[in-house]
Amino acid sequence: MSVIEIPTGTKTLIFSKLYYGVLTKSLSKLDIDRYFAVILFLNSNKKCCQQNICNNLMMDKAAMVKVLDYLTKAGYIHRITNPLDRREHFIELTIKGIKKSKEILKSVHEIEQKAFLGVTKKETLIFNKVLHSLSNNIKELPSTNLFFNYKNTKNKSTKKNSK
Repeated sequence: MSVIEIPTGTKTLIFSKLYYGVLTKSLSKLDIDRYFAVILFLNSNKKCCQQNICNNLMMDKAAMVKVLDYLTKAGYIHRITNPLDRREHFIELTIKGIKKSKEILKSVHEIEQKAFLGVTKKETLIFNKVLHSLSNNIKELPSTNLFFNYKNTKNKSTKKNSK
């Protein structure tokens, strides 16, 4: 069987789709079906401004407002208006958000253990270092701003995923 050479970006896109498909399936018992990255980001960064989340997760402002509205209604986060600048909002996990972030982290760790099966700890560290370097290098190149599309994937299950 011959290996078809595809761009690194396509390989990482395929991996991301597979990864988030497994993550979504493993967390289907939660009362939300998406935006796990935002919850985990807030879990790691505590109270932070909306723009910081946008910048780190490559989301545009309009998409972020929709995400935050969704997570607010679900009871995972709350917004705090900056008293020094009413246009700025700080986002913080609620107690429910903190509790659910632990479930999300547990699933992430389980998936990553399975994904890195047969890969040594040294290789895992190298992989993460290389991925970080690639991301930093690519940020320096001229580009069109593309943002991750956080659309609902719950209804797009495949036969394999519905087991």
